[in-house]
Amino acid sequence: MSQPDLHRAAFEAAEDALLLLENGRVIDANPSAIRLLAGSADGLVGRELADLAPLLQPDGQASAEGLAQRLDAAGRGEPQRFRWLYRRPGGDFIQADTQIARLPLPDRAGPILRAVVREEDKEQRRLYALAVDMLGAATLDGRFKELSPSWERTLGFSRQELMARPYLEFIHPEDKARTLSETDTFSTGAQTITYENRFLCKDGSYRWLEWNAMLALDEGLVYFVARDVTRRKTAEIALRESEEKLRALYDGIPHHLVVVDKDARIVSVNRPSPGVREESIVGRSLYDFTAPEYHATVREALRTVLQEGGRASYEVVGLGANGGRAWYANHVSAIRGADEVTNALIVGENITERRRAEEQRRESEARFHAAVEASMDAFLTLASRRDDSEEISDFVITGLNARAATMLSMPREQLLGQRLSELVHSVEAGVLLARCLRGLRKGAPIEEEILLPAPTAQASRPGVWVHHQIVPIQGGVAVTMRDTTERKRLEDQLRQSIERLEVYAEELEGKNRMLAAENAERERTASVLRQQQEAIRALSTPIIQAWEGVLVLPIIGALDGVRATDIMEKLLGEIVRTQAHFAVLDLTGVEVADTPTVDHLFQVARAASLLGSRCLVSGISPGVAQAIVTLGSDARMLETFGALEDALRHALVVSGARLPNARGKAR
Repeated sequence: MSQPDLHRAAFEAAEDALLLLENGRVIDANPSAIRLLAGSADGLVGRELADLAPLLQPDGQASAEGLAQRLDAAGRGEPQRFRWLYRRPGGDFIQADTQIARLPLPDRAGPILRAVVREEDKEQRRLYALAVDMLGAATLDGRFKELSPSWERTLGFSRQELMARPYLEFIHPEDKARTLSETDTFSTGAQTITYENRFLCKDGSYRWLEWNAMLALDEGLVYFVARDVTRRKTAEIALRESEEKLRALYDGIPHHLVVVDKDARIVSVNRPSPGVREESIVGRSLYDFTAPEYHATVREALRTVLQEGGRASYEVVGLGANGGRAWYANHVSAIRGADEVTNALIVGENITERRRAEEQRRESEARFHAAVEASMDAFLTLASRRDDSEEISDFVITGLNARAATMLSMPREQLLGQRLSELVHSVEAGVLLARCLRGLRKGAPIEEEILLPAPTAQASRPGVWVHHQIVPIQGGVAVTMRDTTERKRLEDQLRQSIERLEVYAEELEGKNRMLAAENAERERTASVLRQQQEAIRALSTPIIQAWEGVLVLPIIGALDGVRATDIMEKLLGEIVRTQAHFAVLDLTGVEVADTPTVDHLFQVARAASLLGSRCLVSGISPGVAQAIVTLGSDARMLETFGALEDALRHALVVSGARLPNARGKAR
């Protein structure tokens, strides 16, 4: 058998559908092709390959245009392989894998193409359609070539819509650069790659896809499987965000967090103690940082948590700020693994300030209770009680001091827990119940003072004044009572005293008015007397100018120091006014003068001499003379004369003046 016969026999016996094409027309077909595509040789030979396909392929591409491009490429020596949809004479369609290549026939003017059409395996196709993962193939220029139905189910786009655009347009903008970087690894010789990106859905959302791609360079295709991992990625992102939040919370929480394993080895800490690095803590035993006296406490707490899965709390003294000591309240809880407790979390809170505040509060409460017990006021705390209609109708004593027990006339132990309504023996209790009810309904403090009547059994006893202050508190009232009977008694006494004083004041005011009238009368009388004395004094010391240059001062009556001073003042003034050369003091009317008075006369004489006037004394009585002699040598300063006439004549002679006659003329 010749070589052409062998080729023809192989052509005829091939199971695949074989076609020979020239200018896009079928020039020959083997029996498999006739059975698959036409049913008879007459219905196949001479037809264009595009006539054997529907107008549009599943991806929306026009069959004639798509085949023309592929036939042209194959004619240039570029083999083509693609999946194509064919239409059979009965109207049904078949999906087939098609390969077109140029036959090396040198004696032909135009290229002869061989088309191999292999119908897809139906079982494989069904599996392809039922695949949950998204299967497909893409060309090297970035367009989808074939897509499984799962793409439509997952993304909402039809396969035609997906294959009509470059697949890069569906990638999330933030993932495009990374996707291109991953696919570029094919250029380095890689045959398969795996990567993830976000892919657009028809509703505008994005889904995370995990790609496994394989390069088929001889076919010019990239085969891939894309799996929807949105749920996993969302969980991973949520887990990562949760871990970041937990880490931020772990690092930012103000308390000390320590994680230890079952051997009490420190696994992690969020904030080391001052001056201690985290690297020097992790891996060491918790007991290395615990004072020995607290080891047993810590060990028991860890046992409770790690072995029993419970919770534990304890307080220890540890290292505080600036190297000082501080109190820490530690709360231990379990960290569970899959089946058991693997670690323990210790939350340490610095409670130094709280401990200090608690101690101060206890001290303050102790001082307060001591002050309350020592107070002279009665203090009570009362809890309200409701009746069947939920109305507050009574109060129970929950606390009181010794003074309150005394005022309520019962021991403190018996009063605690008693209702006010049950203290029938105490008048105070009945009054207090009504006041407390009014204060609680009013919702504001009440302060008042009332007189309590004496008990019926002691009707003769006087009543008691009590000052109440009732303050509503949560769940009841607080009451302060003070016995003000003594103060009231003192106030009554004070009021009576004030009333008596007011009466006395009115009487005193009347007497003062009378005394003022009497004083006014005395002032008027004294004024008259002073005027009379002035007149008498003026009359008792008249200064007479006998003639020019001569003054005469007759003195009548008793001569004392006051009168002598008055005489000197008037005489000296008159001497200055009249420029008198002689001043005659006539003592004829003076019977007695003491030594100081005579000394005043000497002073008058000396003063007159300083003013240029000579002082003459006349009419000296024996008593006055005796006083003058007593002064000794000072008596020689006085020029004395027996009678006033002699003194005047002497002055006249010395001055050379003429005596006036009876009519006032000189003679």
